[in-house]
Amino acid sequence: MSENGTLYSVLLQNAETVALICPSQGSGFPNKAIPVTSLKVGDEILLKIQGGARHTGIEIKEFIVEK
Repeated sequence: MSENGTLYSVLLQNAETVALICPSQGSGFPNKAIPVTSLKVGDEILLKIQGGARHTGIEIKEFIVEK
């Protein structure tokens, strides 16, 4: 939930090849990739709110039509 109370959700593909980056936090070690498949209910992630959808880090234009 954001500081202004807005609730966000994120959709991630459940695959070993999809990962989130964990910063090194000053330990001197490089950033660590955490596979989405290792996430558990209750884990928290930090989101950067941006305008569009992304695929492999590149912003894409898309829309969904529900029928």
